[in-house]
Amino acid sequence: MDSTDYFQEFLATELARRCERNPRYSTRAFAKALDVDAASLSRILSGKQIPSHKICETIFSKLELTPTAQKKFLKSVAAKQKALGFKRISPAFKDLGESADDRRFLDVDIWRTIADWYHGAIMELTFVDGFQSEPKWIAQQLGVSEAEIKMALIRLKRLGLLRLENGKYVKTVAQVSSGDKSITTAAHRRLQRQVLTKAVDSLENDPLEVRNMTSMAMAIDPRKIPEAKKMIQNFSRELCAYLESGKRTQVYQLGVCLYPISKTQEEK
Repeated sequence: MDSTDYFQEFLATELARRCERNPRYSTRAFAKALDVDAASLSRILSGKQIPSHKICETIFSKLELTPTAQKKFLKSVAAKQKALGFKRISPAFKDLGESADDRRFLDVDIWRTIADWYHGAIMELTFVDGFQSEPKWIAQQLGVSEAEIKMALIRLKRLGLLRLENGKYVKTVAQVSSGDKSITTAAHRRLQRQVLTKAVDSLENDPLEVRNMTSMAMAIDPRKIPEAKKMIQNFSRELCAYLESGKRTQVYQLGVCLYPISKTQEEK
């Protein structure tokens, strides 16, 4: 995704997310929720208008964006003004530098729009031999409704995580992850619940030769947990690199769990 179009894509993605929850939701309803003129919002979404600083602040308050997301949104608007050669740039944007380079790490406000497990699965499915870009085929492979796949493809394209090359979807980045690993959000927890549910489904339905699920109980020094988390992350990446080096014919999900099953003295 072009960094100058971040603000436009962010709003379009949020509108798509609301329309998914309520098919009758409209741009006019979105404008009312944001307390922005409907005609202005329509022009912003279509790229015909750049939001003023006042509109940006209104949007921030209504969507409760984090400071990081607000800064990225404003930088995007400033970069767009510069790209279009505006002679008069709003004073509120003058001190903002160019937008941050596109990275594989997404801020939490964007991450929550693609947190459902099938977004990552779709991107990885593009590497599988015999991949087909038709939503119906993808839906059949993942066991998800065709409507959900269509909306997911729209989101992934808007975020620049997928692109069409010769009529076929291609993943644009090596890896997609949320930015700050020290925090969690409702979107992170939703994804992990879905991953664990899929694991239980595999436990009940897939033969042993195509899956592996092990666990162990251990008495540990909790002070070593931060380093253990780094070791798990390194192991996961090494295993991923090893498995991806062969002929890719199927998408797998790797989940490693480490959690307390006894209470601390303070909790007791």
